[in-house]
Amino acid sequence: MVNPLLSRLGEDVMGFLNEIQIKYPNAISLASGRPDERYFDIRDFASCFNLYVDTVAREEGKEREAVLNNLGQYNRTKGIINQLLVKYLKNDEELDVRPEDVIVTVGTQEAMILAVTTLCDREKDVIIVEDPTYVGLPHFAIIAGYQVAAVGVNKDGICLQSLEEKITYFKELGKQVKAVYVIPDYQNPTGNSMPDENRHKLLDLSAKHNFYILEDNAYGDYNYQGKRSLPLKALDKDRRVIYMRSFSKTLYPSLRLGLIVADQQVQYQGAEVALSELITKTKGYTTVNTPSISQAVMGGLLIKHHCSLSAVNTDKVAAIRNKRDLLLAALDACLSAAQFPGAKDISWNIPEGGFFITINTPFKVDKNDVILCAERYGVIFTPMSFFYLNGGGDNDIRLAFSYLSPDDIVPAIERLTSFFKYKLNIN
Repeated sequence: MVNPLLSRLGEDVMGFLNEIQIKYPNAISLASGRPDERYFDIRDFASCFNLYVDTVAREEGKEREAVLNNLGQYNRTKGIINQLLVKYLKNDEELDVRPEDVIVTVGTQEAMILAVTTLCDREKDVIIVEDPTYVGLPHFAIIAGYQVAAVGVNKDGICLQSLEEKITYFKELGKQVKAVYVIPDYQNPTGNSMPDENRHKLLDLSAKHNFYILEDNAYGDYNYQGKRSLPLKALDKDRRVIYMRSFSKTLYPSLRLGLIVADQQVQYQGAEVALSELITKTKGYTTVNTPSISQAVMGGLLIKHHCSLSAVNTDKVAAIRNKRDLLLAALDACLSAAQFPGAKDISWNIPEGGFFITINTPFKVDKNDVILCAERYGVIFTPMSFFYLNGGGDNDIRLAFSYLSPDDIVPAIERLTSFFKYKLNIN
């Protein structure tokens, strides 16, 4: 026997899409939310690593060999670059946090796992997630036996009225909503963002109903409108937000680095203790510690750029914004009323940042349509239904533009338009 809860996950989204891309290598993928490899500079790793080693040796009065040997060992569970990350968070995110409240994680996925397993009681607590959402957190929670519920999202993020109604519903059942997971900036999969007003309202709700907000910031740097909202954590006066920051999209997925900021005090065994200490205890029994070599590379990168990544990401943000604009222009051209009689029933959003666009269609799409579209029309998309916890999104698709070559954008939309015509029986 295996874990019976695995059967509750439904479609293996990532596995399915990877298989399709391998099986149809000539199809243009609008499914991959990867960062653009053209802006990787792996050759810079060595110099960043050496800069970190030399800086630590100088500041701590150690021999370089001793610093190098230490990097090959097990190391602090919380991380070894926390001081640098605190400066980065202040410079780029306007967060005032202490090094001891930061835990360096193996990507944001580990941060989610640590937050859920440290905070939540399987019998008494409920975790609420946006619907649709990135499936990493809810799918982990489900297979680990936690209670998960979904609240719909709209153009302004999670529906706050529905959220409060859901909290009240669980209270009447004797359950406590312990955490609400949100992606406020350029949400995956919708591409929508939470306005400032709603951010404040969500914080007010968390204080009123005593739940934590798990804020996932993977795409916040990719702002295309010039005005970026502050993270929820920067507005958090009552310490309701547990902040999770990924570096996979802004730097390199292969570094496998993220962080979690947990500056709350919680009750534990009759005493008030730092949540960061309990999360660290949990991490000690999962990954033990985040690889020091990856942290040293990251540390050197931060030192090199004065603990800010804004300049590092300027060109890549501009390039991905250009892809978004090219994709929107291609949609306007290919799905105009003059070019396509069925266009009046097809619509899409204009995301202010991030990697994704949502298209609403008058027909249903599923995994079989993905296969057919790849095989017959040479383009791959993701059905939005893959991201829903309790069903939904049957008429919507997600287009990812971050990984596309600019030269492939117009052909991709032309091929997608041919698929739409097939679905609508238009010759």
